[in-house]
Amino acid sequence: MKESLARVLTEWQETWTPELIERDFDFSLIPEKPRKVVTFAGCRRTGKTYLMFQLINELSKKVPKERIFYINFEDERLEKNISTLTGLIPTIEELFGTSAELYLFLDEIQNVEGWDSWVRRVHDSGKAKLFLSGSSSKLSSREIPTSLRGRALTFEVFPLSFREFLRFKGFEVPSRVEFSSKKPRLLNLLREYVTYGGFPEVVLADDPRVKRLIVTDYFNTIIALDVVERYSLRNPEELRAFLRLALNSEYLSLSKMERTLKSLGYRISRLTLANYLRYLSESYFLFPVEVLSPKVRLRIGHPKKVYFVDNSFLTFLSVKFSENFGRLMENTVFLELRRKGEEINYLLNENWEIDFALPEKETLIQVSYDLSDPETLGRELKAVKAARRETGWKKAYVINWDIEKEVDGIKLIPLWRFLLEEDY
Repeated sequence: MKESLARVLTEWQETWTPELIERDFDFSLIPEKPRKVVTFAGCRRTGKTYLMFQLINELSKKVPKERIFYINFEDERLEKNISTLTGLIPTIEELFGTSAELYLFLDEIQNVEGWDSWVRRVHDSGKAKLFLSGSSSKLSSREIPTSLRGRALTFEVFPLSFREFLRFKGFEVPSRVEFSSKKPRLLNLLREYVTYGGFPEVVLADDPRVKRLIVTDYFNTIIALDVVERYSLRNPEELRAFLRLALNSEYLSLSKMERTLKSLGYRISRLTLANYLRYLSESYFLFPVEVLSPKVRLRIGHPKKVYFVDNSFLTFLSVKFSENFGRLMENTVFLELRRKGEEINYLLNENWEIDFALPEKETLIQVSYDLSDPETLGRELKAVKAARRETGWKKAYVINWDIEKEVDGIKLIPLWRFLLEEDY
């Protein structure tokens, strides 16, 4: 065991990080004091490992490389037991002759049973600054506070933002002077982004057929490892049937879904469906959004709107929404709001619906692909005006493909501007 660990550590020091296209991340958010275990949580293949590499490169500007180590616990040479973790720091000290504080980046650490006890002990000892990443719900923002009891600072990692997507495509965001000449290319890239999403590997693949193969593999891996295996599900086909319905539903009603699945021959309870929804949410595959209401019973009992971690799943796995560009735009807007840490609800009335209500900002956001038809524009504005009267909120936006103006205090904003600018 020790020989394998020593080999992995030595290889790391010899090879270091690969070439990177940098993500947008504010490293100043990671404080020196108070000391915290830093965790990166999110769906598989969103780029958590490369974000750790980016942080390693930033850190190596002021800390000797011999004190920085990255270990991936999916490496088959490493035994997935607590003794591997227990021997980690002594092995580093023996190999590299250092007694100074270490910086340990531990990827897929949830594969080691009892990892959280070791992390708490090492963190409290002050021997190492710890950075953790993993794809299981064990590393989710919900579970980390319980496992590490106030010691952790968790960052959620999502697929590429549109700005990062443009960087991966080698396209520089145009200045106002050059915007008109570059706008056609910008809109072309935006359409690609909305259609195929922001998984880094998918973005870098040119052929749509290859993109489909990659996304299908991601889907199968997430379901198999992060849900079925993680929660020891005995009937994975039941889960897949639930997912097929969820991927083709704008709203998710557990009672209605229970009836539908029973009509298809599945013996399933509403409690099981609620558990499936929780498992998929904790794995960062999908995000249920509640209706905005002061009544807790209504928020819990009312159908939830469902959004997915990446548009590629809707494009390749949904029959209903694969060609519904408006739905893809709405999912894109949701992900951007989630990246910005917004509290998100939706509003519903018997006569109208508002896609996003942000209580902390008292802001209403409606998403509509094409506003060129006066009837469509009138319908969307009517809904927003009614919602403003009901909530008393003044800030309201209708995000669309490419119209920018203000009507009765409601701002019509192109999607590209919403995605590229901080303020809205």
